[in-house]
Formats: sequence, C-alpha cells, structure tokens
Amino acid sequence: MGKYEHLKTITFSMIKNKLPKRNPESHKGDFGKLLCICGSRSMPGAAYFCIESALRCGVGLVRAAIPESIYGSISSKISECTYVLCRDDSYGNIEKTSVDYILETAKRCSAVAVGSGMGKNESVKLIVNSLIETCDKPMVIDADGINVISENIDILKKAKSKIILTPHAKEAERLLGVECNEINVNKIIYAQQLADEYGVIAVMKGHNTIVADKEEKAFLNLTGNSGMAKGGSGDVLTGMIGSFLAQGMDPIDAAICGVYIHGKSGDYCQSRYSSTAMLPRDIIEGLSSVFLKFENGVN
Repeated sequence: MGKYEHLKTITFSMIKNKLPKRNPESHKGDFGKLLCICGSRSMPGAAYFCIESALRCGVGLVRAAIPESIYGSISSKISECTYVLCRDDSYGNIEKTSVDYILETAKRCSAVAVGSGMGKNESVKLIVNSLIETCDKPMVIDADGINVISENIDILKKAKSKIILTPHAKEAERLLGVECNEINVNKIIYAQQLADEYGVIAVMKGHNTIVADKEEKAFLNLTGNSGMAKGGSGDVLTGMIGSFLAQGMDPIDAAICGVYIHGKSGDYCQSRYSSTAMLPRDIIEGLSSVFLKFENGVN
C-alpha cells in the first residue's frame, strides 16, 4: 500500500467537526453558489438528483445549466434554484455553442459540479475539457464527465483548480485501462494512482469507498449498502460534494463528507424501505434525518 498504509476510517465525529456552521445572522451568500452542469433529454433524472441533493446539503444558491428541452420537467420539481438554459444539440445534450455562456457563469460561482446525465459526444467533451483548462473554481466531475476525460486523461494535468473525480469501477476501468474486477479488489491502489499521477482527489466508489489525494491522505468509508446500487445514486453524491465545495470546504473534506453522509442516508433508507425497494430519491429525502443527527450531536 506504500505511503497509503495509514488509511483513516471516516467517522461521525470527524464529519461533525468539518461541516459548515450556520450563524444565526448568515444569509445565502455565506454558503456559496454552485454551478451544476447536468442532464440531457434522455437523462433528465440525473439533473434532478444532482441539483436537489446539492440544495439539501446547505449551499446558498444553485445555478443549473441544463438543456432547454428538460427545463419544464426539472423546474416543475425544483423551485429553489436558478436556471442557465442551454440550446440542445441533435442528441438532446447541451449544445457546444453554450460553452462560453457556461464558462462565464462558472466565474460567478464558487464551485462546479459537471457530468451527471450529460451524454457522451463532442459537445460534452468540449464543455468538460474547457472547464478543466480554464475554470479556476474547485470542481467535482462524475459520470459522462469522467467518460469524456477517459479519451484524454492527460487533460487533468492542465487543470486550473482542484478536481474531484468520482468514478465507479467501470468508469475507473475506462480512465486507467485496468479491468474493473481488478479495481474493485484493489481500490486503494488505483485511487492512489489517480491521485498521484493526475493531481486529483479520487473518490473510488463502491463497497467501502476510498477517497485519496496526492498529499498522502487516504480515507475509508464504511457507510452505505447494496440498496444504493441503482442508477441515480452517483448523481446524488455529485450534488452533495459540489454543495460542500461551494460552501468553501477544503476539497478533500468535501469529498469525505459527501461519501460518508451519502452512505449514512443510504443506511437510513435501507432500514426504512429495504435494500430492494429504496431509491436514489429516498437518499435525498433521508438527508434531513442525517443532518439532524449532526446538528443534535448524536449518532
């Protein structure tokens, strides 16, 4: 395991001490502004999960860059964010002509979450690569954002800000060219490789998620269960981590808070709905119960 031999387990008390404190005199500007770039005509739910989970984790304001075609379905469910409406391309993804609009919007935000349900084509590739090369705000990249990076992973070395990558084993396989079964058995090794070679914070998702960065820190998460192995759970995590980033948390803290609380809410949902019947939307609903535990100081 090399320099990661002292793996730290994420605990309730560790997370409690890292969560942003809310002063009675605070206003929305004190809790940051997150830009969520997400969704497509075929995957509007991914945008919903990312945006809603970010709001539930305390960020002051979310700006959602989504294709115009899904605005009606998303805005009817989420009233608490503002929208950056982008033209659709022929696939129902955000059109590449929107890249300048997105980059300008990112300058006015404190963090960026990108990739959930965006699809994989040249438009998405241009948006993700342009953000990596020019955006100076901390960023979490998931799903289709990771998939387009896998075609040119060295783009990460040009990043202007700290990047958190959240691959599951199959996405990590595309990034690293290693079989996903091998990655599942040796998450720590491949999380270390991503962090060391590309300067990112690697969140290697799955049973016993590993979070690693280049500064010789690695963390083991023991919350979560198999009921979370459903499409949309990763989009929830992306919004959560983005929310913590926007609130000014150190990126490594945002990542470990995200995975721990995500899993903690998943465990609450398992006890309430069962592993079989629980859904990603339930994880978002369960966040209120988890945050009450932190606010009351009782696990």
